Amino acid sequence: MYSCPSNSKVWSHLPPPIFIKDHCFPSKYIMATSRFFMPPSASTWNKSKVSLQRVNITSNAIQKTVRFSVINCSLKINLHAQPALNVAGRLVKGGLVFQQDVSVRSFEIDSEYKMSTKAIMNYLQEASLNYAKKLGLTIDTCFGITPGMRKMDLVWVFRGMHIEVDRYPCWGEVVQILHWTCASGRTGVRFDWTINYINTGETLVRASCLAVMMNKNTRKTCKLPEEVKDEIKAYLRVDVEPIVEVFRYSCPQIEAMDHIKTGLTPGWNDLDVNYHVNNAKYLDWILESTPDSIRDRHELWKINFEYRKECLKEDVIRSLSRVVPNNEKNRGIEVDHVLRLESGHQVLRARTVWRTNSHSCRGINSMKTIF
Repeated sequence: MYSCPSNSKVWSHLPPPIFIKDHCFPSKYIMATSRFFMPPSASTWNKSKVSLQRVNITSNAIQKTVRFSVINCSLKINLHAQPALNVAGRLVKGGLVFQQDVSVRSFEIDSEYKMSTKAIMNYLQEASLNYAKKLGLTIDTCFGITPGMRKMDLVWVFRGMHIEVDRYPCWGEVVQILHWTCASGRTGVRFDWTINYINTGETLVRASCLAVMMNKNTRKTCKLPEEVKDEIKAYLRVDVEPIVEVFRYSCPQIEAMDHIKTGLTPGWNDLDVNYHVNNAKYLDWILESTPDSIRDRHELWKINFEYRKECLKEDVIRSLSRVVPNNEKNRGIEVDHVLRLESGHQVLRARTVWRTNSHSCRGINSMKTIF
């Protein structure tokens, strides 16, 4: 039996409280409204009768006996049924595809309540690492490191990343990430992802990237060793086209870059387990030199990253950008980017495509209270 707090004289003057699924509410609140706050993704409200047995509850918490009676009642309750989230992920299609559910949290959104592009990139990487873990390819606490890779001091690094966002997930929405890997020539493996709205199956984000081997000691990339190929070949899909069509563009001309931000440095939280800057941090740096007129009124639609060199803790970065002349409105606003070290070596080449803000999640999740 669950009891209501009785350490206030106010309770003795209120109508009997009502118990609903282990919770206790004063009757005046129940009578004042028939709507309870539930997750905003619930689309329908249904009537449900809540029958409660008449009970007597006695509390002597303040040396005073207070008696409450609970009566039958009928309330309008949101019967939104959200299936249990598959946060740990699972293997589907015979282990060829990894599936994981994600709920968009408050610290992953931007000013419009939409999941940030950086959060999307981090979730893509997380799904990839969890996939390797589910397959049993990861040893100890090493991220995505197979026994063969550990023996040769090899790690995965991203060579190119391509992302296309059809719609940004909103705060509180639940999305499902699907991830699979494919063979890509003799040098690397292609990772593909989709992020889908779990309620409708609508594809919100598509992404594809090329991952290659890097030696931890020499910090140089190398071909995929045969031993590592044998470890992962059973889980590589063949004859599967990239989920994102890579758009081609000419190499940006440094002398034409007219938006420049200098003195950018990585912090300790920007480093990953390989002691270089995480790939998602590069997005922060290219945005530093993107014109405010674009950032403030538009959203990222497409991203094409070409990683040229790893960035370490002591490096100082210069971010350069240029708006590409374009007369076709349906192509969006294209911006070329280059990240380079103060020494002149290029770290990243990129092109982003921007569109007018397609939607705002503001108001969808406005909190309502019954009290």
